[in-house]
Amino acid sequence: MRLRAPVTKRALSSLMLLVMLASLLAPSTFADAEKRVLIDIVGYEPSTKTLTINADILDTSGEPMPKVEPSDLEILLNGQVPEITDIQIETAEKAQEPVAVCILLNASSGYQQQAGEAHSTFDQEKEGASRLIKTLSGNDKVAVLRYREGQAHEVVYAWASNFNQAKDEVDNNKAPQGPEEGNEQIQGAQAKQKTLAPESLTAIDKAMNYMVENADKLSQARRKYLIIMSDGKNRETDVSKLQNKLKDMLERYSDQSIRVYAIGFTADDPKYLPLLQNVANSTGGVYRRIETDKFINIPGVWDSLARRIKKQFIIKVTLKDLPSNGDPIKGKDEMKYNLVMKTKLKDGATEEGVYNDIRLPSPSINWKNILKWAGIVVGSLLGVGLLIVLIVFVVRRKGSAAPVQEARNEKPEGPHRGRLMVIAGPMAGTEFYLVDDVTTIGRIKGNTVVIPDPSVSSRHAALKIDQMRYEIADLNSQNKVLVNGQQVHKVFLKDGDRVKLGDTEFQFWLK
Repeated sequence: MRLRAPVTKRALSSLMLLVMLASLLAPSTFADAEKRVLIDIVGYEPSTKTLTINADILDTSGEPMPKVEPSDLEILLNGQVPEITDIQIETAEKAQEPVAVCILLNASSGYQQQAGEAHSTFDQEKEGASRLIKTLSGNDKVAVLRYREGQAHEVVYAWASNFNQAKDEVDNNKAPQGPEEGNEQIQGAQAKQKTLAPESLTAIDKAMNYMVENADKLSQARRKYLIIMSDGKNRETDVSKLQNKLKDMLERYSDQSIRVYAIGFTADDPKYLPLLQNVANSTGGVYRRIETDKFINIPGVWDSLARRIKKQFIIKVTLKDLPSNGDPIKGKDEMKYNLVMKTKLKDGATEEGVYNDIRLPSPSINWKNILKWAGIVVGSLLGVGLLIVLIVFVVRRKGSAAPVQEARNEKPEGPHRGRLMVIAGPMAGTEFYLVDDVTTIGRIKGNTVVIPDPSVSSRHAALKIDQMRYEIADLNSQNKVLVNGQQVHKVFLKDGDRVKLGDTEFQFWLK
């Protein structure tokens, strides 16, 4: 059993405040903590016109769904369904898609065996890591690091694919005999105590840097994971300063596509655990909190993370043609899209995953074939033939766009389920009635609601009805979406909410 020092009234008040904060940050159920459809990576192969989507699709307990059918999926690019000729779905394990996994072990004194304990936290942590390594195969890569007092980066097993050796290195890894091992040069008790304090954020920083420095060894792996089990403790005790340090670290590695899977476990002070949750959430990773009385479940949580890695779905979507409703990118022959994947889950729920800023080549016309055909058919009237082709092209594009609502104050003839009243901006006083399942709002034609406001993006936001509730989502706009003055990415609207897009402000009303 671990002993705690006496707690003063001031310390008790601080602890209660921190516990309240942690209770707000820590989810009470899986449904509150994590979406069940999370898009990890999206790639595009121009030669086959194939979108490859790596996505976690989960059941109600957070485990990967055993199977997903093409009929369960609906793909939207900028709010419209593209022409799809084929969808193939398999797990990353079946596709033998290589992954790179860096395991960061906590070997600090707080995880060592205490008097009266049959097993240490470090032993349970090693067992979980060892079991995860056993799930790796083929061209997967694994590295094992550890950190402890005074040491934030010790290599237990360097990047390679000898998984039996990596497992043996973990199984045989012995914890330091005491916090002073390897630090004989430190002078003075106070200096020693401060220097030997474990620093989880520094350890995560060095582990990420280790992955970046060895990027050439991981080139085959599109997916890269850093897995850490920790109490989150740092020698710096000011949580606000640690949050700033974490923010700086995440910004430095934001373009490295490293997902952090964090397991939070502590037998005493939980105030640092929200830092682990923050780093996991900010990298698109997973956070699992293990309560002290659930000590025996530690290896099982590692098993769950292994399944998340190996059972991720790879969805290959073959397009008939490139969609033409993207946002042009200045100076590039590309268009930007927002991808939404709606998924029907086996328990009857429908969830959607979102991935912003997909770059696809701009659709082009095969002028060589057009000229050949025009030369045969019209001969000297080639110019007229080309004009006809261009006119047909424009008409088809307009025909594929969503119908635009004209500004009106009268109710539509058909049923409607909600309305937007413009209360500020160029169209103040105009009212739009919501009649479609999905309503897009933007500056250009092709949106359901067109707002001629320069501060509104070409495709700014979308409103979707979900079981008699309207949800608004930001479509990666420049000036963002504000609801009642707060910036949001996606939120359900309430009657009377004020929605601001650039300089234009609406008030939302249900029918």
